[in-house]
Amino acid sequence: MSDDAPDAGMPAAPEVVSLLEPEAVLAALAHPLRHRLVCTLAGRGAASVNVLASRLGEAPDAISKHLSVLRKARLVRAVAAPGEDGRKQFYETSALFRSHDAAGKLVLDFGVVLLRVEPTGR
Repeated sequence: MSDDAPDAGMPAAPEVVSLLEPEAVLAALAHPLRHRLVCTLAGRGAASVNVLASRLGEAPDAISKHLSVLRKARLVRAVAAPGEDGRKQFYETSALFRSHDAAGKLVLDFGVVLLRVEPTGR
């Protein structure tokens, strides 16, 4: 567990969750590819559109479109690529939403939705 992740079993801070709109969260996560994107980013860390497209076997254009929806819902955010000049964007889930359940499994707590993140093979 990284230093910026919330303590195990602790829900996301209420003030952070209150910034989310429940309808937007539910609508964003209702699409299977967006659900997979969020879980992949939470479980594997920040990644670019091309890396995500490769991991999920989808076209980069589709990944980009769905990341836009997730960004508008505030479930993911764009960050500068580590060690890059700032032109390439990576996407990540905020550590404020990540925690671990009693069994030590990674969960994402968006207030209205709690996702248990399963490890991915790729």
